[in-house]
This record gives sequence, C-alpha cells and structure tokens, in this order.
Amino acid sequence: MNENWYVLSEGQQLGPYTGELLVQYAKEGRIAMDTMVWAEGMAEWVTASQVPGLFAQPAPAAALATPAWAPPGARPAGATASPYTTPASSLATTPAGGSYPFLSIKPAGFGLWMWTFLGGILCFILMIVFFISGGVASSNASSSGAIESTAGTTQMMLGVSMYGLGIICMLVSMIFFYINLYRAWNCLRAGAPRTTPGAAVGMLFIPFYNLYWLFVAIGGLPKDWNRIMDSYEDLRTAPRLSESVFLMFCIGSLVFPPLSLCMMFPMMSQICKGVNFFAYRRNPSSSGALGTAGFGGVRFG
Repeated sequence: MNENWYVLSEGQQLGPYTGELLVQYAKEGRIAMDTMVWAEGMAEWVTASQVPGLFAQPAPAAALATPAWAPPGARPAGATASPYTTPASSLATTPAGGSYPFLSIKPAGFGLWMWTFLGGILCFILMIVFFISGGVASSNASSSGAIESTAGTTQMMLGVSMYGLGIICMLVSMIFFYINLYRAWNCLRAGAPRTTPGAAVGMLFIPFYNLYWLFVAIGGLPKDWNRIMDSYEDLRTAPRLSESVFLMFCIGSLVFPPLSLCMMFPMMSQICKGVNFFAYRRNPSSSGALGTAGFGGVRFG
C-alpha cells in the first residue's frame, strides 16, 4: 500500500503526504483540479483530477483560477522533474491552531545511545589504566625478572584492546546520535522547517562548513521545534527542546569539548522524548477516501 504522495507547486516538490491528507487538502481548496501529483508506482505526474476519489465534486471555478495551496500554484514548469528530488523545505502547513499532519516516525532509543557512549568512555579510562600499569611493570622488569616483563606486555595489550573497543563504541553512539537527529528533523517536515532531515545530517560531514552548519542543524533545531509545537493545537502537549542546552553543545564542540560531552545527555534525552511523542502519536484518520482507490494498478491507503 502506498502512503507517499507528492505535489508540484511553483516548481517545488512538496511531500510526501498520505492519501487521507491529500483528500483533506482537496476539500480545503489547497489542491486544485490541475495541480500535478505523483505517487510511487505511477509512470508520470498527473493532474489531481485524474486521481480517483480525490475530489468528491468538481472544484469551484475560483479554486481553479487561484489555488489556495501554500504557496499558490497551478501546473508548474518542469513537471517531468524526478519525484525523488529533495525540496528546499516542506511548505504544506496548516493554519496555527489546526491539526498537524500525521507522519510515520520511528521511535528513538535514548538507552542505546547512552550505553554505547558510556561504554566508550569506560573503555578509554581502562585503556589509560592498563597503559600506566603496563609501563610501570615494564620499567620494573629489569630488576624483578621475566614475570614482571610478561605482566607489563599483557597490560599493554589490554590497553590496546580497550582503545579499539572504545573507538567502536563511540562510532556506534555517533551513529545513534545522527539517526535520532534525522528523526527529529523528520518530525518537522510538514511545518516548514529551515532544512530537510537529510541536509541537516549530511552537511555535518562537510569539513569546515560543518563548523557553521552545526549551529543550523543542532542549534536551530529547538527554535524550529518549539515554533512548530506552538503553532498547532494538537501539538501543545509535545515536549519542548531547550535552546540553551543545544547552543551550549554547539559552542562547547568548538571551544571546550568537555562541555559538549556534558550537554550530550540532556540534549539527547530531549531529542528522544520529542521523537517518541511523534512515533507514538495516534493517527487521527486511519482510513479515508483514498483508502481503497487505485490508479495505474497501485492501491493507495
């Protein structure tokens, strides 16, 4: 079953949207009869009027002349553009006080990140201990005999092992961090955020530019998050993100790494709570007019 619909408006690709949400936008006049839409499995973009079940009745003439889609748009140029092109931003928003579109979000696990992160720190501490004890044993080997020399070598080998294990744990914890950051931005994609989830994470890997992008992808997350949560009636109970915590993490990453390490815990806790709010959010419309409609051999629902 296909839940992913895309809309072209003034040359920009918006979406994905569920079939139920597409029907809602059509009823509200945001989608006109000649608005171009596409879903996975379709050979090409088609006008909204060609999608069975989308319009219960013909759209008013005023709606055809000036669609209420935000931003307004009729059939844009470049309708053959790849439907997988990442838009500049998701602009399909509802007025403040309305209902935020239901998004399919995977839950975030704070424990997975925390234990791998703490495991890496513990391994590095043990590495230092083994290297120190191994060095002391090796220095005493000349006067104490071969037993101390063997013990020193063993301690040094354990130190090397702890170093490798610590690197692995830290890499895994960073993977969990980027996954949760991606999901946090993904929660905002229907509220016109400043960046897309892919760009938020991907540009953090660009050398030098990531020094600036850090303040956009991480420092800017709580600003967009809190703004969107305050703009929709059904999101008023969602967890809020602390701008000061995220800003301190960004500053610490540049000038004082121990500060960023301390800020990681409250920051990740807030991100995971926010993501899980969307992951376990009830779908207000589990079925709709497109629930059993078909086009081009593809069922939508």
